[in-house]
Amino acid sequence: MTKSRRTLGLCLALAALATPLFSQATGDLYSEGVDLLARGRKTEALAKFQAILAADLSNEAAYELWKEADHQVFLDLIVEGGEYRLVAERLLARAKLGRSEHRNDTDAVRALVLEMLDEADALARRKIVTQLSSEHGPYAAPALVPFLGNEGDGDRRVLAMATLIELGGDVIWPLVAALGSDHAYQRRNVAICLGRIGDPRAAGALEAVAALDGDNAVVKAAKSAAAACGSTGNGVSLLLADGEGYYTRNSSHIRPFEDQNVTWSWNGSLTPVTVSVSLFNDQMALGAYFRALDLDGSNGDAQAGIARACASMVAKAGRSDDLADAGIGAQLALSAAGISAIDTALLWTVKTDDASAGSVLCQTLGNMAGAPTSALMSAVAAGDPTLRGEGALALASIATRSGTSAGGATVAALGEAAGREVMHIAAVIDGNMDRAGKALAGLSSQGVMVSHRGSGVEGVVLLRRMPTVDLILIGDRVSGLTTDQVLADIANHESLAGTPVFLLSSDEDFSDAYSDRVAGVISDASDLSGLEETLSSGFEGTRARADNLGQRAASAIGALALAGHTDCSATADALASTLAHRAEAVTRPAMGALAHCGSWDHIEALMGVLSDSDRSDGERSDAALAIGPILARSGAAEGVVGPLAAIAADGDEATEVRMAAAQALGMAKTGGGGRTQALGALRGSVSQ
Repeated sequence: MTKSRRTLGLCLALAALATPLFSQATGDLYSEGVDLLARGRKTEALAKFQAILAADLSNEAAYELWKEADHQVFLDLIVEGGEYRLVAERLLARAKLGRSEHRNDTDAVRALVLEMLDEADALARRKIVTQLSSEHGPYAAPALVPFLGNEGDGDRRVLAMATLIELGGDVIWPLVAALGSDHAYQRRNVAICLGRIGDPRAAGALEAVAALDGDNAVVKAAKSAAAACGSTGNGVSLLLADGEGYYTRNSSHIRPFEDQNVTWSWNGSLTPVTVSVSLFNDQMALGAYFRALDLDGSNGDAQAGIARACASMVAKAGRSDDLADAGIGAQLALSAAGISAIDTALLWTVKTDDASAGSVLCQTLGNMAGAPTSALMSAVAAGDPTLRGEGALALASIATRSGTSAGGATVAALGEAAGREVMHIAAVIDGNMDRAGKALAGLSSQGVMVSHRGSGVEGVVLLRRMPTVDLILIGDRVSGLTTDQVLADIANHESLAGTPVFLLSSDEDFSDAYSDRVAGVISDASDLSGLEETLSSGFEGTRARADNLGQRAASAIGALALAGHTDCSATADALASTLAHRAEAVTRPAMGALAHCGSWDHIEALMGVLSDSDRSDGERSDAALAIGPILARSGAAEGVVGPLAAIAADGDEATEVRMAAAQALGMAKTGGGGRTQALGALRGSVSQ
């Protein structure tokens, strides 16, 4: 049968399908799409497939579709390549997720495995293996692996191995974990299975076994299996590449259809360990880097990889209370990794604009390093403002502890962090460069800090690394992933919950299909008026994080200036600029710093705070306490003595404000006339 006739026949069959999960409408869309594809009307066919995804087809419904359809249809779509392949893979991914709830059913898996092992008919066994694959995937491994250590029952062992090999990529991660078995014969057979599957992700782990195992048979099997998986022969290099691939969520290591909520361990038996999806890549990277250390205990890149993955976990834990325990454990390991490893990890994050992990690495180095490091200096010069600020804070902490100068670049970055206006942060993910350029220009003109990625994969990685994001724009064509995939990833990421997402598309059908899943649709990227309400709305989370950074930066400037080894006068204008509009958490340490590095030029801003009765008493008294040292240094007090004296003499003012104003008067170099004026104003305060 020709492809055209086969697919058309399948379309007609699918059109009749209707179950509670797999709707008639979905069946119609699917059958129409395959029919159009068979007729060569590819653009129209693609629209049908995208409409299925845009409708946010449930995972269960996708599973029903997958079960009912001829799998050759999916293969045909994949063969077409491009957007067709992406759509097919996304439908398959959702189908596999749809069966996830019943995948980890220990009793059901055991019953199927025993039935398969006892079945004499090859065709019947094949059917059971197919069921294990489709319904349980990797969770079949714990029931099959024990038979690999059975030296006395060769038939069952062979069948179990053949089944694992048939399950293929689904069981790679469980089998790699099973290499940790204390049973040599079982390890040997696990290695053989991995070699027969030939997945490159197992090569590094197999090389580690080949290098470290004390059993000759295991070593021989592992070496042969590693070669079958494409090993270069250098286990350390392979494992370092694995760590990088997992950390960055490279599709070569983490594929869209694979479970990302469970890792595998060997503790006497093969055990699945549930993890947060957001931490999955970090956990997998840690496994690879620790295996690299098993091979080379002094490998700096492996140590740095562990530090970076732990920093990423700490950052994510800081944004989710549910991950608090994971964050504590990660911080312990991060600190223990040592200054050299942390510094190397920081350099990697600076090069990739990984501000989330980089910020944690800066903070850790700031607490531990005894002298400036090369990576911290790179962070201060980074393109990301958060990295610049955190790097500068770390260097300031080191300088304060060591009694040395922090340097001009550090001071400048601190001033920037303290005085920087709180801005909305946006991400644009769009492969249409002309449209993306217009969106970037429009957002920037409205004071929005914006980052762009052209591919879906790079966009997802960017979003996972950004410490915060207030707005996301996604184009209707994102290479490497479908729009549906990017939207689903955003929905599943804890730190992005509630972030408004807008679609960039001039295709009315596409826009209509996705309209229920986004906050709005922008058909013309040169006109972003539809974002005005979103941009004008509150962004408390972003403001709080910026205020936290500003507060710490202002405090660091004050500490440096007080220590006397660093000239911080260049930051004074930035510090003073915070007084009119920033939160008290920022203005109070800013005024504390101005007391040490401010000049006469900043008196007006400080007097504005002191004279504002709507400000808190603490904020107003801090303003006066900053004014005093500046007056003492400047030698001028013209126009200031009278207002200070009036506040000090005002019985309705809070005592702490009056005391601070009087202290400022006392520090001013006013000359005899000015001093007499001040004392005269306060004469009534001391008379009985």
